[in-house]
Amino acid sequence: MGTLTPNMSVYKPASGEEVYGTAFSAGLDRIDGHDHSGAPDNGVPIGTDGIQDGAITPAKLSQQILVQTTATTTSATPVQAASIPVAESSAVTISGNFVGLRNDATESVGGNFMGVFHRTTGGSVSLVGLIINVFDDSTGSPTIDLVADTLNEAISLDCIGEAAKTFDWVVAYNVLKQPV
Repeated sequence: MGTLTPNMSVYKPASGEEVYGTAFSAGLDRIDGHDHSGAPDNGVPIGTDGIQDGAITPAKLSQQILVQTTATTTSATPVQAASIPVAESSAVTISGNFVGLRNDATESVGGNFMGVFHRTTGGSVSLVGLIINVFDDSTGSPTIDLVADTLNEAISLDCIGEAAKTFDWVVAYNVLKQPV
């Protein structure tokens, strides 16, 4: 009777059962001993409890990763959905997409954005340029804005609703910095 390998339970035929030679049996051992925890093609994802604190650093992350955040507006007053710090002597480009839905689902808004910010040595963050494309079927003008927050030396990503209306927002964005 054959045996099962310890990790993946691959069946290895015993002598007399062998359909293939010893090289095939050795290959089964190598397959079973291979690391099957890595993404995207190695097998099962590692659970959150299986990752030590501090093990995943920015250098190990894809530049294509999007940060997703939510916000709720109940008026035309801006609500900060995110704050992105801008270091001295750096430039930052932030780009992303957004969608908002009125709480009774009668109106919606969505679009995309890209903003470039610069902070000189010894200076404050400033807006270089901004593009916001907004599409909505609202009776007002719900939108988002990217603002140079000089008090906190950051980019403020703000959702702006409408008076007397509640909108729930989702924003997904990516930040590119120089120097990295």
